[in-house]
Amino acid sequence: MPMAGISIQLLLFVFGIGIYNQQDLRKKADWLGYHYNKNDTIIAIIQEPLIKKRKTWKALATVVSVKHLGKWMEAKSNILLYIKNDSTALQLNTGDEIKFQEQIQQISNHFNNDKFNYIRYCSFQQIFFQVYLPDAGFIQYKKATSSLKFYLYKTRNTILQILKEAIPKQAEQSVAEALLIGYKEDLDRSMVQSYSNTGVVHIIAISGLHLAMIYGLLIQLLQPIGQKKWNNHIRTFLILLVLWGFSFITGGAAAILRSAVGFSFLLFSKSLGYKNYTLNTIAASAFFLLLYNPFLLWDIGFQLSYTAVLGIVLFSRYIEQWFHFKNKILQLVWQINSITISAQILTLPIVLYQFHQFPNLFLFTNFLVVPLSGIILYAELLLLLVSPIPLLLKWVGTITGYLIAQMNGIIERTNRIPFALTKNISIDIPETILLYLLIASLLIWLLQKNTKGFVAVFGIIFVWVFIRSHAFF
Repeated sequence: MPMAGISIQLLLFVFGIGIYNQQDLRKKADWLGYHYNKNDTIIAIIQEPLIKKRKTWKALATVVSVKHLGKWMEAKSNILLYIKNDSTALQLNTGDEIKFQEQIQQISNHFNNDKFNYIRYCSFQQIFFQVYLPDAGFIQYKKATSSLKFYLYKTRNTILQILKEAIPKQAEQSVAEALLIGYKEDLDRSMVQSYSNTGVVHIIAISGLHLAMIYGLLIQLLQPIGQKKWNNHIRTFLILLVLWGFSFITGGAAAILRSAVGFSFLLFSKSLGYKNYTLNTIAASAFFLLLYNPFLLWDIGFQLSYTAVLGIVLFSRYIEQWFHFKNKILQLVWQINSITISAQILTLPIVLYQFHQFPNLFLFTNFLVVPLSGIILYAELLLLLVSPIPLLLKWVGTITGYLIAQMNGIIERTNRIPFALTKNISIDIPETILLYLLIASLLIWLLQKNTKGFVAVFGIIFVWVFIRSHAFF
């Protein structure tokens, strides 16, 4: 049996390498990098709505062909377009084809912090080139045809317009956009930093939390359908339609795709009468997402999403048992905090490695902000529902803006507390692995009362101290 398991793991490992190589554009014969010289003409398709920057419009595009040595040929690559901020750029939409001859450049780290490898970040998204297009630097080659992506972005723009109309203040409006559909382009950088410093940045980064709230609301709203077999199938279809539609409108981030796939497995198993095993569902969702896009493995959102949900599934029940309160309100408070603590256990090493800081007051802010953000999310959904009625839109928009202002106030006041954040934490990959081993050993010792775990804890601490001491000398 052990050999069979090892053989399957090796087979999956080799299969994974094959999928990775198959999806790496640089390993394909028609990659743009193999067929481009200065002054070659390129045709590219715009993949997302243009984002307004200080002096330019930015958009992601996919190269489809290049005129190389006087001959048109297929060429593949993703490319970042920076188009001069003028009226011509405003005519472009998702799906439009453009033709340009401006010289492209490889992605560089020139304008980025030394701690963040922008080249590697872009390569995991298969983006290797960028180009600046000045006045008359391109021509609109072909207008977009109607497609699912076109209508999804059109829906997103409609939602953004409703939020701008209903919530007039910029600070509250930008948070509403991020919280509901993950649109972060209007967010103030200092506001984002405040959310990050206080440990609640997941509120404005679309995640499984948002999808779970919508799932819970849909379950309640669709209860009247009934429990017969075909009624269950109809309910499952409607919920999946809304969840996946919401996931794509928000941009399909790794965290929300994880949640969407997980809920899909859950709903299918319930609809077919099978028992659902949470760990199997998590593993299956990760497996299929990585089949679709193996580069997600290096996505920080993917890493944090899966480690957080694994921490909740594995540890929240045990942590909740640490205390028991007869008062139902106090017990609910502790349940919320036990979930927050369990989510932090496995995300901690990644947070320290990637962001070099730790929010000391994350329990306090999550306890206040998570329930409040749920109320705000439901208020925004109600806002969309009443949008055809101007008077109701104004009332709901005013209430929603007020709630967001209170949430922002909590975050900003907490961020100003001197000990709210521990900064300049520097650990490397070996130390990150040691930290995970330390967490595993501690849990084996504390949860299973295993003396081997106790010995391992002190062994890992000794190795950690040795490595850190060696770094100073």
